[in-house]
Amino acid sequence: MRARPSPPAFPLPNPERPPRQPSNGETLAITYARTRDPAAREKAIHAFRSLIEILAGKMARKGAPLEDLIQVGTIGLILALDRFDPQRGVKFTTYAVNTIVGEMKHYFRDCTWLVKVPRQLQEVAASVQRTNDQMCRELGRAPTITEVAHRLELSEELIVEAMELEVVYAPYSLDAHLGAEDTETHDRLTDVLGGSDRRLDQIVDHEPLWQAMDYLEPRKQWILRRRYFDDWSQTDVGRAMGISQMHVSRLEREALGELKQTMAR
Repeated sequence: MRARPSPPAFPLPNPERPPRQPSNGETLAITYARTRDPAAREKAIHAFRSLIEILAGKMARKGAPLEDLIQVGTIGLILALDRFDPQRGVKFTTYAVNTIVGEMKHYFRDCTWLVKVPRQLQEVAASVQRTNDQMCRELGRAPTITEVAHRLELSEELIVEAMELEVVYAPYSLDAHLGAEDTETHDRLTDVLGGSDRRLDQIVDHEPLWQAMDYLEPRKQWILRRRYFDDWSQTDVGRAMGISQMHVSRLEREALGELKQTMAR
């Protein structure tokens, strides 16, 4: 029996499988980087269309239409084509992915938040969402705040603050209906929100008035309180004080004049 020859120390090239060639998109990107041919640029954009759609699908989230993400990703691809340098030894696909994802992150940060919040909290909120989804798959349950904070090496207070930003990211509409869907009537959010309390506004408005009234003599203070805060008539005030209505009118005019002078000072 003939002995089987030992395998070579290194694999021999397979003559039936040629060396892997750069993809058409890579070739077009290199061609455009060297020639700046607009036709090569246009073909490269179409060649990487599927890459943009895949990245947009992975980055999609509530409040960001997929079409907008594809447009932003296309802008990132064009920037990558204009900045790509083959001499650096980096594949264009690797460089393009980083640029496209970066443009999409900028879009989320600048255009999708209805209420502006610090950039650090935006990034933490995105990290918390991704980590929460990942840990749900790993643990088979929702992770606790402590577990998420330990995974991200952040404080629990910062994690809670970032989780509360979801309400800021997409606030409820004032016309949103509340209650279960199977009920006949629905209250709108605007119907249950509190309004301005006029009595509280009057406290602020009347504060200078109360201070000025302290400078009046007690009898004139009493007359103004009954007339303008208790809605007494001059006749009622005169009857309570044992004086005529004309006397009350004269004291009231004097009190108002003194009050105006005090408040003007």
